Order: sequence, then structure tokens, then C-alpha cells
Amino acid sequence: MTDFMKPHRLLPNDEERYKPIEAEITCPKCKAKSKMQLRACVNVSLHPEEKEQVLNGSFFRYTCKECGEQVPVVYPCLYDDMGQALMVYILPDKTEEALEKLNAQQDTWSPHMLKAAMVCTMRAVRNQNELCEKIKIFDNGLDDRYVELTKAFVFSMFSKDHPEIKATQVLYERKNGQDGFVIITDEGKTLFAAIPDGLYDEIIRMFSDKLPKKKTAYELIDAGWTMKILSQEPNVPK
Repeated sequence: MTDFMKPHRLLPNDEERYKPIEAEITCPKCKAKSKMQLRACVNVSLHPEEKEQVLNGSFFRYTCKECGEQVPVVYPCLYDDMGQALMVYILPDKTEEALEKLNAQQDTWSPHMLKAAMVCTMRAVRNQNELCEKIKIFDNGLDDRYVELTKAFVFSMFSKDHPEIKATQVLYERKNGQDGFVIITDEGKTLFAAIPDGLYDEIIRMFSDKLPKKKTAYELIDAGWTMKILSQEPNVPK
């Protein structure tokens, strides 16, 4: 584990931010060991070609030189899109605990980081799929808080119509110009549930004056966050 990945100092300093770190990877198939370059930060404004690598999964994937096995390698890493004023931190292990420690470091943040925190949307995610979801949400001009609330309503309707389907993950996606959610089942199948016309705007109307104010810290905006918001709304069916 490299220094910037250690729980006591998750946020890379200015020197570490773009400096590759060499890590040893063991192939789970043939057990061959090799080296892989990891980076603490992905800045897609400075390196726009890396955005597609993040979205297609290749940025967090290692291909074994001996047997060709593709190995996912996800580690604490900051995704920075200055054009979208979006910063997303992947915290794959003990996410809530790591997030608390990350935000507790604010007194050590550089002036640049503190300035960015005032204007950027700052999020934490658990895995690559959640990172890609955040990227797509903001690229399409949406607010991930309202998307998560919309997701809860859409998935509730979907579950009532399809009680036999067990979902392992529900992710925002835009297909053929239609906003909706990809539902990944426990059998590995993917289904698509479109957002009904007007629902997203209605969610904004319902919750715009009830959401917590923007924080100058990383936030985990997910299903758990959504349940807390809905639990405080008496007119929403539980």
C-alpha cells in the first residue's frame, strides 16, 4: 500500500497528485507478479483522453502479461473534472470510515484544495461503476441528489411490477435520449427503467427546499443518503 492510500492520509499532496506510483500486481489466474503504475489523481481537464479510459474501465484494469487475464484494480483515487467543477473520490474499502478520515484532513488541505472545495461538487463513491454514474449524471446536466431521489421512486415502481427480480445495483444511464436507470440483477442481467416524463422535475419541486446545504467536504450521495432524506418527509410512502 502506497503512502497516499493509507487511511491516515488519503488525500494526495501537490507532489503526489500526478506522480505515478508503482504497485506489484499478482494475477489471480496464473499467479504471475508484475508492476502497474497507479496514480492518486485523474485530472480529465488536463488529460481529457483519460476520461474515456475511466468510463470504459481500462483505467482501473490490469492485463496480465503472462496469461492475458484482465484484473480490476480499484484503489483510493481522486477524479477531478475542472470543467464540470466536479471532484469524485473513490474509496473502495470501509468507505464511510475512510470518508470521515478524509474530511477530517481539511486543516491540512492546500489553499488550492480549499478554494476548489468552495466551488466544486465533491462526492465519494465505493467503486468504478458509481464513479461512472456520477460522471454521466453531471455530463448530462443533472444533479446527483435529485437523481438518487428519482432512482428511489423509479425502482420502487419497478419492484412492484417485477417482484421476482432481485437487483444488485441500480445506476443512472441515458439511452437513446431517455434518462433512466440500468438495473443489474443477481443473475448478471441488465434491464432499463426509464424515468417517467416530468418525474425528475417533480422531485426537484418536492425536495429543493428540504435538502441540506452544500458542504465544503466530500459527500456520499447514495441509497443510504436517500433513505435518510425520505425518512424525514411524512408525505412520501415508506
